[in-house]
Amino acid sequence: MNVNFELYKVFYHAAKNLSFTRAAESLFVTQSSVSQSIKQLENQLDILLFIRNKRNMQLTKEGEMLFFHIAEAFDLIKAGERNIENTKTLGYGEVRIGASDTICRYFLLDYIKRFHADYPNIKINITNQPSMQTLEDIAGGKMDFGIVNLPDNMKGKGVNITEIKGFQEVAITTDAYAEKLPENPSIRDLKNHPLITLTPNTNTRRYLDAFFRGQKETLAPEFELESIDLIVDFVRIGLGVGFVMADAIPKDEKTVRILDLKETLPSRSIGIVTNKNSPLSIPTEHFMNVLIKGR
Repeated sequence: MNVNFELYKVFYHAAKNLSFTRAAESLFVTQSSVSQSIKQLENQLDILLFIRNKRNMQLTKEGEMLFFHIAEAFDLIKAGERNIENTKTLGYGEVRIGASDTICRYFLLDYIKRFHADYPNIKINITNQPSMQTLEDIAGGKMDFGIVNLPDNMKGKGVNITEIKGFQEVAITTDAYAEKLPENPSIRDLKNHPLITLTPNTNTRRYLDAFFRGQKETLAPEFELESIDLIVDFVRIGLGVGFVMADAIPKDEKTVRILDLKETLPSRSIGIVTNKNSPLSIPTEHFMNVLIKGR
């Protein structure tokens, strides 16, 4: 049955008021228009909905049955509208974010703090995982957006990308270990020393592998770890040379220092990734605004 839902809207107001005149006033149409719509609905359903006489109007049994369901539907629609309005004005809802541990700690935490202060009723659901996995989940619609290390091959994967922050990758070691190296070591000088990197399933590691290949060298780490913090800890106890983002070195750090390499590691960037084909929810738009304003 293919009934125009506008007819149900007219029926709802007519049945609620038991008056075509008051229904017309509620809908800002003429009484004749209401009468015609009801007649059209009755013809399509092949039933009589109202019993009309000069003094009053009442629903038939079939009309009462239909009004029960239509009224329920309208109540659900109104509840949905209220929920949307609450989301817009009071900030209810949930935002699902994908980000690596490193990005969460050194970039996202401050924004989460600001967002929670502005929208305490919005639930923040963060999935910690490598950037490439986040990219796949965004493309598959499993989360609202991701904050990722941007690789060169992200275009054409069904996502929108907004670059929000640049950062520099650096080589680090201790003063004591630096005495084993030339004053300005090259990548080649490092190959005979223990190197400490992230695991191969991360964008950062893939980037480093490509950089070493560009220098006609092969990256063969002694230690492959799951987090930047662990790399800093391993370097701090003198186990070798690590590769991390410069922001990972605390300002008051006294043990670990950045090596002055002959080659400058290329700068990289962090970006927001969203699904091209999925509209952003209102809570997600709220969070995106906090990110963009804070740039």
